[in-house]
Amino acid sequence: MKKFAVIGLGNFGMNIAKSLVENNCEVLGIDIDKNIVEKAKDFLTYGITGNPTDKAILNSLGINEYDAVILSIGQEMVSSILISLYLKEIGVKKIIARAISEDHEKILKQLGVDTVIFPEKDMAVRLGKAISMKNAVDYLPLSEEYAIVEITPPPSFIDKNIRELSIGARFRCQILGIKNIADECATDDNPQNTIIAPNADEIIHDGNILIVLGKTTAIERMQRLG
Repeated sequence: MKKFAVIGLGNFGMNIAKSLVENNCEVLGIDIDKNIVEKAKDFLTYGITGNPTDKAILNSLGINEYDAVILSIGQEMVSSILISLYLKEIGVKKIIARAISEDHEKILKQLGVDTVIFPEKDMAVRLGKAISMKNAVDYLPLSEEYAIVEITPPPSFIDKNIRELSIGARFRCQILGIKNIADECATDDNPQNTIIAPNADEIIHDGNILIVLGKTTAIERMQRLG
């Protein structure tokens, strides 16, 4: 079982902790607010009330043995930077930290934080791209050039199989999955029947959503088809 520590149990940290527990991980939650920790103890493996900017407290928890520490301190940039420094000195295996500004993000990276997440910025970019791309349902950037995008198929794709469409050769894209939103097998408990890694004979129907991996420019070119 993987072990994680979540420092800061605000909305962001609380939701990460819950998600990790739901995925069968052991989770230690740390927050300076006793009431928040008491509330989180309903699902946390361990809950600690204490000031995470106190290096002695961090040292006493043995978190250098955990798989990763998620630092989700909210608007307290100075505290976030100080804790990140201590976590590096303690020898934490992997640090994932939330940034609240671009400058904060730069400082965390300079400190050697393994992964810096910028939820507000990332969500804004994702939403902006999804609503600006024609027929895009969702958008997950992988790099500056590549993304995974959920799209409604162009009319010319309907009732044709993947082999006929030659998507790989024409667009250098790959269909990772097909969501059958209007599938006749759908139920209230399972409204979507998603085919992962569809074979070349899989037919695309009206009402499907395609999960496509490729260059953003190529996916946009595909979406412009009639």
